[in-house]
Amino acid sequence: MNSESDQPESLVTRLVGLFLKGLAAIIPIALTLAIVIWLAGIAEKGIGTLIKLVLPEDLYITGMGLIGGIVLVIAIGVLSQMWLFRKFIDLGEAILDRMPVIKSVFRATKDFVEYFSSDDTRRFSKVVMVRHPELKAGLLGFITREEFSELPFGEEGEVAVYLPMSYQIGGYTLFVPKAWCEPVDIPFEDALRLILTAGMSRRGG
Repeated sequence: MNSESDQPESLVTRLVGLFLKGLAAIIPIALTLAIVIWLAGIAEKGIGTLIKLVLPEDLYITGMGLIGGIVLVIAIGVLSQMWLFRKFIDLGEAILDRMPVIKSVFRATKDFVEYFSSDDTRRFSKVVMVRHPELKAGLLGFITREEFSELPFGEEGEVAVYLPMSYQIGGYTLFVPKAWCEPVDIPFEDALRLILTAGMSRRGG
């Protein structure tokens, strides 16, 4: 009697498990595609509108805006290496850097982009486990600064460690003795994925 009554329940449990596995397989791909499509839509709409101003409407083909956006970004990258264009960029940055409130957002955004787009790969290799001498626990993070001569704080032997928070964009920056930081021999990307998934990521690369 019990075995027969348990059969529908076990079937439902199995179906729910398969459904959740399906979601786990689909959601990362779907979110990635959604972001790509969203960015492509912005480029298509914005750059496409400009192209339509100089190109007859019957000659415009869907996708030209996206291609135009890619070409524009590449062109800016090339021009940014030229002295004159670099001076114009520096002038624009200087103006933003003098505007109240806006300068705080501009500086934070600029520092963030420069940090993750830098060619200096050494800054991505400093994955550490921060361990307080009196606490039997560790926090996985990344050393972001080891020198504080330009800042009004930070003592000799201290480092700045960024500790991201799981499942959200945010985290904490701690200034701790370097002796508290135990180097962890894993790639930056793997460590970040491990933190953001609350330790549930099983991917090793």
